[in-house]
Amino acid sequence: MKHLKIFETTAEYNAFKLTENFATPNVSLCEDSPTVMHYEPYVAPVAPVVTHEYVEIGGIKWATMNVGANSVTDTGLYFQWGDTQGYTASQVGSGEGQKYFSENDYIYYNDGSYTKYNEGDSLITLESTDDAVKAAWGGNWRMPTVSEFIALGEAVTTAWTADYQGSGVAGIICTDKTDSSKVLFFPTCGNASYGSVDSVDYYGYYWSSSLYADYGGSDAYCLYFSNGVFHWGYNFIRYSGYPVRGVLGDSNS
Repeated sequence: MKHLKIFETTAEYNAFKLTENFATPNVSLCEDSPTVMHYEPYVAPVAPVVTHEYVEIGGIKWATMNVGANSVTDTGLYFQWGDTQGYTASQVGSGEGQKYFSENDYIYYNDGSYTKYNEGDSLITLESTDDAVKAAWGGNWRMPTVSEFIALGEAVTTAWTADYQGSGVAGIICTDKTDSSKVLFFPTCGNASYGSVDSVDYYGYYWSSSLYADYGGSDAYCLYFSNGVFHWGYNFIRYSGYPVRGVLGDSNS
């Protein structure tokens, strides 16, 4: 794509050639006019850098909110494990254009078998093309591994709340053991499954990027919690819909 600079006279064009703004042009003269046309190379505008707030705990930079969320108490989007397309709670259902969240609409399931991340391909961590955080935020953002969830659990104290900061949203508050000013909140978002979103006020599930190797690769690891129950590395069926929380930087796991 190019844009056009028009000179009324050849003298104007010759004067412009002497300026620092002049680029090697494709120049032509109109057959029916003495006007000189100078074509400058098109320079694409630089896209603004999108940033996301994070808290560094135990050497890992954790996003303060879920992918698709507008606040720390917001659910954001529900994803099947390995699918980069997320859905809001209102998009979950059995109607036309809605996401049902079953094995039959899972991207890596066909005719009774899992077609990727299975015993045949030996993949145990999501590739970057299947990482929902990477797809949504780009850069060095990605989904955490199960090892990073476990490391987070070892680095924080956890407390259940039914009403985080007066928001009416339940979840767990994770406070850095060495610096109480560093806090992460994981809201209870429930899960999307078979056309509905359930247990929003009672259970929290967050996908990791790690496959659970047993059961033929049908499950993946996630963070799972409720009031008094915290599992930093739990396994659930891959086609369930859970939110995702990003971490920043390369994985060491």
